[in-house]
Amino acid sequence: MFWKGHIREVIKTCNHDGILDILKSIPDEEWAKDTEVRNSKAKVGNTNLDTRALMLKYKSAASVGNGFVNYEKNDTETLSKLKPILDDIVSDIKNFYGYENLKLTNVIFTELRKGGIIPEHIDEGKMLTSNHRIHIPIISHPDVKFVLDHKDYYLEPGHGYEINNQIIHEVRNESDIDRVHMIIDLKEWNDDEPSEFYEVDSKKY
Repeated sequence: MFWKGHIREVIKTCNHDGILDILKSIPDEEWAKDTEVRNSKAKVGNTNLDTRALMLKYKSAASVGNGFVNYEKNDTETLSKLKPILDDIVSDIKNFYGYENLKLTNVIFTELRKGGIIPEHIDEGKMLTSNHRIHIPIISHPDVKFVLDHKDYYLEPGHGYEINNQIIHEVRNESDIDRVHMIIDLKEWNDDEPSEFYEVDSKKY
């Protein structure tokens, strides 16, 4: 969602260790399946080839262009395990924006391998320009550089940051660990608003 800033802290703290414990229980096969969809080398201008992905709530119609395939996932089992932590995250987000209710459009995890990069890009597509994008680092290190408009930022584990994805940005993992982020795309819930083509479900939070 466009706003005039670069980055802002939306969540002061969350149980990222609890999130990590749940992540560890998910088989590598699930990561491999979702990564194959997200990182298709047929995609024009793909920026994700150094990453792995795990989708909990995702619909590929949120992104369009050459190389994208139809893919929808709503992992209600894992989302249910995350619910106590997610409830606290949602509460903090509501308080920050002053929203009474909201939609969680996407809930995904991305792992950027040590030494890996996500090259400079600007996010495109209706979902990415109309939703708030919140990054919650689960595993990170000061040598992981989130670069917005050519300025380096360190995103600390357990905090939640809204990124202005309409500004040119890149990520460089200069550490010796694999970085893991939880990414949540969300928007305010309006009862009279029709569902968008990129939404997996119509659950109100």
